[in-house]
Amino acid sequence: MWRGVVKSWGKRLPSGWSEAVWSVAGNAQATWRKSCLIGILLLLTLVLFKPHWYLPNRVYDWYFVVDITQSMNVPDYQVAGKSMSRLQMAKQSIRKTLSALPCGSQVALGMFTERNVVNVVEPVEVCSHFAALDQTVASMDWRMAWAADSFISHGVYHALEQAPQLGKQMRVMFFTDGQQAPPANPKYMPSYAGKPGDVQGYLVGMGQRTPSKIPKLDEKNAVAGYWEQEEVQRFGNFGMAETLSVLAMEQGQHDRNAGHGPGNNLLENAHLSALDAQNLQRLATITGLHYVRLDATADSSHWATGLGMTAWRWADTDLRPWLGWAACAAWLGYLWLTFAAGPGLVAWARSVKRRIGGITRPGK
Repeated sequence: MWRGVVKSWGKRLPSGWSEAVWSVAGNAQATWRKSCLIGILLLLTLVLFKPHWYLPNRVYDWYFVVDITQSMNVPDYQVAGKSMSRLQMAKQSIRKTLSALPCGSQVALGMFTERNVVNVVEPVEVCSHFAALDQTVASMDWRMAWAADSFISHGVYHALEQAPQLGKQMRVMFFTDGQQAPPANPKYMPSYAGKPGDVQGYLVGMGQRTPSKIPKLDEKNAVAGYWEQEEVQRFGNFGMAETLSVLAMEQGQHDRNAGHGPGNNLLENAHLSALDAQNLQRLATITGLHYVRLDATADSSHWATGLGMTAWRWADTDLRPWLGWAACAAWLGYLWLTFAAGPGLVAWARSVKRRIGGITRPGK
């Protein structure tokens, strides 16, 4: 049907129409190819000026907290045939994550020891302050600890209390082996004052499940020895006293005259350290955080940039990637017009010429 229509209309057209088709097709192809080359040149020129613009952007706000207690010095990770401590792996993981966060993201840093988390860097934009953030993480050291105890529950709850003060959409990523040192009396464990899920984030478990000795390091971070059971028991008898009744004190029991730790039976293996996944899973259930374990790849960026951790806001956006993609699209268009569309246009023009047979060239 359509062939007949084309042929019928073709007979009514003036002579030379087929030559016009050839000319229009060729001119259009040349024009589009030229436009693609000009577009590529303009886009690449704009890239040289490093253009930025404030646009709605998907960003991530993170409060990275690192446990710097001595159990984090246990070298129970193997990377490329070398032993690495839990603290080194935690720092390496954070530094990788900083590189993966898009511009506009906010990052705060904290360190945990004893019962508290100290916020050492308040939220700053990750791209503008990348060098400072990276250097701060690299400089985190166990010698910055102000006490030797490690009450994990207190530390996690404190970090979650700090997060809303640092930003409305601040998430928490807490790196720890979960070891309670000294082992605590359950009567004195704090309760979580917030609601589960109020603050999103991860409890990142560090270390292996097989217990290892806790090293004593000197000022050059060389191993000078290992904690022994007797030393841990001696330190474990202080710090968490039970409140005795008046009758008990009248009978001669008094905190000044008796150890009041959790008991030697719980301190039997306290000189060894392993990932306490059970404790961290319990804390994750209470707080609504996600429990994950960091493996030897030290890659936590996929957790930090997960869909559930996204925060949308206007941010200074680098336009170079977008301009680069546009230049690539223009280049592909140029190649198509050169190698694919050319033969196609010729074949189309020839088919039109056949269908409107009877049209002769001018002067014949």
